[in-house]
Amino acid sequence: MSFFKKERNYKIFLFSNSVLGLAFGLFSPFWAIFLRDFGGSIESYGFAIGLMALAQAVTSYFVGKYSDKIGRKPFLIIAGFFLSAAIFCYAIINSLIQLYILQIINGIASATQMTMETSFLGDVTKKASRGVNVGKYHAIVGAIAAIAVIVGGYIVGWLGFKIIFYITSILVFISTIILLRIKNK
Repeated sequence: MSFFKKERNYKIFLFSNSVLGLAFGLFSPFWAIFLRDFGGSIESYGFAIGLMALAQAVTSYFVGKYSDKIGRKPFLIIAGFFLSAAIFCYAIINSLIQLYILQIINGIASATQMTMETSFLGDVTKKASRGVNVGKYHAIVGAIAAIAVIVGGYIVGWLGFKIIFYITSILVFISTIILLRIKNK
């Protein structure tokens, strides 16, 4: 892949994941509270988190292995759409079994996204400046997520949990659409 194509892909990925950072800044802290309150017991909360962590652990290896053969972009796109749908569904579920299923889907999709994020950044950065570019990436995405957490608190306080799930789902969808602009090798 040429330097210019890598640089272009890096910028697209940075923009896409800045939108994703905004989404997860809004979503993550309130998702944890939602899970705790939804299950009604600490055991249900622990089980829900454990299911997601287990799905992430199992998924990461296989996704990484097959992305080396197939490419990163298809995994990023599929994970984004599944994540968007799963987050939307948090607002409409009404049973613990539905929550557990969503946790597994969320675990698979988020593991795919996290594994591809690391791999893709390695693919689109030059070895000599990789640390700088990865650092810049995390600084920008992290700052946006931090601001979103603050804003999200006000939104949840004013409009409730469900609106955060809808907004986050839309932002993850937009982030995924942006990824379609990435050019493969």
